Amino acid sequence: MNQNLIDHFKAARLCSVPVLAISSPDQTATITSIAAALNGGKKGSPIYRWDCVSGISPINQAAEEKLGSLIDGAGSDMDPTIGDPVAAIRAFSDKARDRSVMFVVNSHRFLDNVVVVQIIANCRDVLKGDGRTLVLLGPVMRLPIEVAGDVVMFDEPLPNAEQLSAIVTQAHKDAERPPVEPDVVTKAVEAVQGLPAFQAEQATALALADRKSPLDLSQLWEHKRGQIEQTPALKVWRGGDKFDSIGGCDVIKGFIGRILKGHGRPNAIVFIDEIEKMFAGASGDTSGVSQDQMGTLLTYMQDQNACGMIMVGPPGSGKSAVAKAAGNEGGIPTVQLDLGASKGSLVGDSEKNIRNALKVITAVSNSKSLWIATSNRIADLPPELRRRFTLGTFFFDLPTKEERLLIWKIHTSRYCLDPKASGLYPDDTDWTGAEIRQCTDIAWRLGCTLKEAAEFVVPIAKSAGESIERLRQQAHGKYLSASQPGTYQKRTQAEPAKGGRRFHEN
Repeated sequence: MNQNLIDHFKAARLCSVPVLAISSPDQTATITSIAAALNGGKKGSPIYRWDCVSGISPINQAAEEKLGSLIDGAGSDMDPTIGDPVAAIRAFSDKARDRSVMFVVNSHRFLDNVVVVQIIANCRDVLKGDGRTLVLLGPVMRLPIEVAGDVVMFDEPLPNAEQLSAIVTQAHKDAERPPVEPDVVTKAVEAVQGLPAFQAEQATALALADRKSPLDLSQLWEHKRGQIEQTPALKVWRGGDKFDSIGGCDVIKGFIGRILKGHGRPNAIVFIDEIEKMFAGASGDTSGVSQDQMGTLLTYMQDQNACGMIMVGPPGSGKSAVAKAAGNEGGIPTVQLDLGASKGSLVGDSEKNIRNALKVITAVSNSKSLWIATSNRIADLPPELRRRFTLGTFFFDLPTKEERLLIWKIHTSRYCLDPKASGLYPDDTDWTGAEIRQCTDIAWRLGCTLKEAAEFVVPIAKSAGESIERLRQQAHGKYLSASQPGTYQKRTQAEPAKGGRRFHEN
């Protein structure tokens, strides 16, 4: 457990703070650690735990001796506090003594109940008078406004690299393996970073289950991906593509490649696809959820000094492909943040989900993340959000003839197609990379030539030509080019393409 949290807890006790709330990824471990730090022996203060199934249970010997006076029949099926947090808090407030402590497990599940909120408010002064402490626990705590000023909030972070290193080393020792090499420990820590201590311990033990094999790092990574995806709004990209599987976009690929190898190397990519759809309606959202999400994200990126970039361009121009491949290029996870998926049906769920997602991102990246957002209509983004992406805005135009030829070679090779046997390439004027891939996929599925497959492709340059021109006009001289050094320069059909975008027939 984080030593700072224990120190803060002790300080709160010295000051007779009556009600505490702790966001904890492992509530059982938190209770055990705090109880040990408070001298859990017979001479210590009574320490109790309440949950909705077991009712009030003693944590230490002092609490066990006082349990009968707290609630008759406590710990049995007749315990009247089972399933009733109000009865539990009332019993603690009315009958507990001797600077007692009571932990309320999964209290976040009850804080939308007005009666629970009221009894927490009522017991504040009573508990303060004799130094007792009520501790509200949950994975993510967000207090109702009625008691927000009465409760001191603590946030227990997920284990850091040093703590995870100790967990991995101890797991090797418990498995009776030879001392683990430092480089293996480093790789294992990277694989389990972002997991609670108990899960990291279990994942490492499972990766050591085969006594004839060394630590299975791939199994650690898979366990981590699964755990991250248990968090609403988060998904780990599992594709294997790197930058060499993407044709064109050389400037942005080189820029990101240097970031991945430079000072302050990120430990995770945070990818937000079509970010304008996440916040475009924030001003008209009467529920306040979108505004809260945007405010939380703005504060997080500023406080964490998180850097990032926005990729703008027509659909299919390679924005998402580059963002998803960035993690594989740097050997780090790409975590997709879907703010729409974080919105819950119950009051307060959305706020809890976005904060929990950011907490996991912090742990996974060890506070070093690179944020990449894509957008088809950047004009819809609030300016204060755009300013958080301090590495610039890059414009992805339709690929040049040379870039299209490279993209054809990549995809025909991937689908094992011979362009000569397939009737050579079709007329691909103003095609995107996504349309080239679509054409090769159709040719493979139908067993036909590329030119025949092209009859089933409608380029976005034809279906949405006006919107592409608006994007080009907006980006001209204002955004960086994803393919050429410097700012993007819009070109017309009459202009020759000097290495930039060109629009012409093959």
